[in-house]
Amino acid sequence: MTIMSDLPRDLLAEILSKVPLTSLRAVRFTCKKWNDLSKDRSFHKKQIIEAKKKQLKEFEVIMMRNFRVYLTSVDIHSDVDPSFTPKGTLISLNDDANHHQVDNVSKVFHCDGLLLCITKDLNFRLVVWNPYFGQIRWIKPRNSYHILDSYAFGYDENKNHKILRFKDNYYTFSAQDQICEFEVYSFESNSWKVVLDVSPACDIEAYNRGLSLKGNTYWYAKDKYDRGGEDIDFLICFDFTSERFGPRLPLPFNSSPTWEDIVTLSSVGEDQLAVLFQSNRTKWMEIWITSKIEPTEVSWNKLFLAVDMRALTRFEFLAHAGSFFIDQKKNVVVVFDRDMDAPTDRGMAYIIGKNGYFRKVDLGEDADSSCYPLVCSYVPSSVQIRQLT
Repeated sequence: MTIMSDLPRDLLAEILSKVPLTSLRAVRFTCKKWNDLSKDRSFHKKQIIEAKKKQLKEFEVIMMRNFRVYLTSVDIHSDVDPSFTPKGTLISLNDDANHHQVDNVSKVFHCDGLLLCITKDLNFRLVVWNPYFGQIRWIKPRNSYHILDSYAFGYDENKNHKILRFKDNYYTFSAQDQICEFEVYSFESNSWKVVLDVSPACDIEAYNRGLSLKGNTYWYAKDKYDRGGEDIDFLICFDFTSERFGPRLPLPFNSSPTWEDIVTLSSVGEDQLAVLFQSNRTKWMEIWITSKIEPTEVSWNKLFLAVDMRALTRFEFLAHAGSFFIDQKKNVVVVFDRDMDAPTDRGMAYIIGKNGYFRKVDLGEDADSSCYPLVCSYVPSSVQIRQLT
């Protein structure tokens, strides 16, 4: 310790920049000199560069299991024993100012190195967290949060991070029963504002988590109205700069006229979107990747993967689970869901590739049948959450 402290500042920064993200908190508490160094902007840049280099060799994701969020190391390049190893619990934080404990996370959204977590308390709570700095901000509601709320997380052209909170539920039996509420929280102003006349006139199912990409959020959606039996499905984007929904963006497939087919979204790197489609009737699964995507336009690359899942799992992935990521080096997709063959609720990772490549990794028993294993990509970020005074 004494020898390390005597090292020149530049050399010390170079050494400490290689410390894993999950150990950075311990570095800050070691001594005042190390704590001061860890807050230096040049050190932040070194740390992020090292973290991104490491991601090229050791793939890491954010995984939610049993209402907790973990930084998880992924090794699927071993044909003998693929593994998903929790490296640190990212949610078990103390906000010293308010003495709140963040736990029981029911939803997590990733954007630009920040996590938006929604707790499953009776009153629901929102907290935004940068795991790299250990900074958090509790988001107070304008009025109150509700179990039917849906959320999106993004930022505008000035890199001001924002949260969209909405309910858009229409019931046919009475106009008084229609619920249509949209409001946006701005980190810059630390306040909510009601956004009027922004309903996208389509159905976004409550379990649809949406995907944040380049500051905007995309959902899989279907037409809200009956158009003579033709149920149109598409992507739709909320642009956090204009605070409006964009036009309907075409998909490279057609799902059935009901919600029974599975469609879920993921990211590939920092600027591509991937979509998983699985037919309820045939169990056929396709993975497509965008070549270009913006709030107002999309184009698709060739089909990444197409598999007849009847010979592999014999079941369809769950609509409210079924999160996934793509490993382009291995040329596989990894889907997280339940083990449908187990007598108990067990999380499972399904590794699926071409020419019949298939592996299953048991993630262990789920403590609660309502909590499914969910995954999202994560790259550490130097974005700081401005502390409120």
